[in-house]
Amino acid sequence: MPNTPLIALIIGLFLVAVYLLFLVKPHAMREALEAYPRSRLPGQLLTAAGLVWFAWNLWQVDFGGLSWMKNLLYVAVPLGWYLVVTYIPDLLSVRALCGVLLLAGNPLLVQTRWHGSPAQFAIGILVYLLIIKCMFLMVYPHYWKRGLSWMFVSQNRARALSFTGMGIGGIMIVCAAISF
Repeated sequence: MPNTPLIALIIGLFLVAVYLLFLVKPHAMREALEAYPRSRLPGQLLTAAGLVWFAWNLWQVDFGGLSWMKNLLYVAVPLGWYLVVTYIPDLLSVRALCGVLLLAGNPLLVQTRWHGSPAQFAIGILVYLLIIKCMFLMVYPHYWKRGLSWMFVSQNRARALSFTGMGIGGIMIVCAAISF
């Protein structure tokens, strides 16, 4: 049986911790997040993880008479990784992160689907908002920096957004506590 409240608690604690870092060390977080889109290693590692995860998901599907084509994944995944890393290196870290987060949304939704608690709805809303954001950033990864500059245009806005993120994490924690 899936433990939906535990998933909600982990997500809530993670959100509170991340936005608390934004509140305590805004300059360090801004510098790290501004440097992230051009970072090569995280982009390459996340691309590899995303492609392997996607291939594993495809391997689980029954294609009937075309199931023999699954063996092509052994060639397609490394070749795809090489082509993506070589020919789309610009802002690859943002795209790869979004790809992995899109893949992570499905198991979260599947695990919480039939729980029937406030945690289920909180996780569902958060995951669907994350999916929309990730799809947008995969197409327009340059908006990562625009979003950061908008967030940090003033200390008051950055502080308000940090409290908002911590509030969302707090709501997840409360939903988890109610659901236990």
